[in-house]
Amino acid sequence: MKNRQIAGVILLTITVSACQNNQTPKDPKPEAAYLEKTPETEQITAGSDYLIENKTSHSFSDPAKKDAFFIGIKGKNLLDGKVVFTITSAEGKQLLKEEFDADYLLGYDFTGDIKSQKDTDAFIKKRMQSFFSEDKFSTPAIENDVVFEDQSYYIDKETWEGIKSDKQAIGFYYLLGSEDGRHIAFSKKKGKVVMYYNCC
Repeated sequence: MKNRQIAGVILLTITVSACQNNQTPKDPKPEAAYLEKTPETEQITAGSDYLIENKTSHSFSDPAKKDAFFIGIKGKNLLDGKVVFTITSAEGKQLLKEEFDADYLLGYDFTGDIKSQKDTDAFIKKRMQSFFSEDKFSTPAIENDVVFEDQSYYIDKETWEGIKSDKQAIGFYYLLGSEDGRHIAFSKKKGKVVMYYNCC
């Protein structure tokens, strides 16, 4: 995203366990689930099923507060595992929960040997560690010079314009696979997280 202005202070924590086995990545197009439910943030303990995890606190749905961002992989090994990505508000409301296969973390910039566990594990760990890096956040979410593109299958123009007009709206970007780049923000109009741009 161009001309980004950084928002919030990011704290990263990462825990890693040993992994094994291989799998060839598939064409990435998992469905995201943008929720309005209100469960408590998932608690991660020493006895957790997660092989690796990363979490941070960052302003998102409310510029004055910090939401909890979490991503973790559970399963028998990193490449064959399942990724869980959640965002939970300061009040404990779950704003987003998305699950996808861990091999979606292998993108166009993976240059290692797909048959090498060492190479795939190292790349996935790197992606996990940088998933919430500060450059993935932007304020405002949508710059003044950006024009609405008809993407009615994930956002309508009124909702998009509402996010663009809010100069305190905070955007977050993440990439799945090589071409599924997702830009999300909290829509005050809808009271939930929405994807406002999706591209390669």
